[in-house]
Amino acid sequence: MNNALSELRLSRIARPSAVKSLRHAFVAFLHANDIPEDSVADIATAVGEALANAAEHAYSENTAGTVDVYARIEPDCVIVEVLDRGVFVERPRREGRGFGLRIMRAVARSVSIERDGGTRVRMVFDAPFSPEAMEA
Repeated sequence: MNNALSELRLSRIARPSAVKSLRHAFVAFLHANDIPEDSVADIATAVGEALANAAEHAYSENTAGTVDVYARIEPDCVIVEVLDRGVFVERPRREGRGFGLRIMRAVARSVSIERDGGTRVRMVFDAPFSPEAMEA
């Protein structure tokens, strides 16, 4: 049974330049569903990190692939999955980078990562939501 009050599905070619537009569309979805602004900032930061990781690590420079975002608003939470179909490509470490998973785990109720034919990052966020907002 699907308890979702609202759903979003986005897909783009996994490039660093796509992260900004995906994040922007995702934030608009949260705003359209009356998610409180302090929650929007935390959720968008974590999702942006997952998107950046997919754009940077999922595909080699000679291989194009997609990154997908699936989001569901439920009565007491927001569930987001960021999915690619690549294989992890190690990149040289850059100073000030490498905090994405820590950020995700700090703001999400739960974070799980599956690697099978790609990488799926599933995050569940507490987000008080009033179903009456959908009826207004």
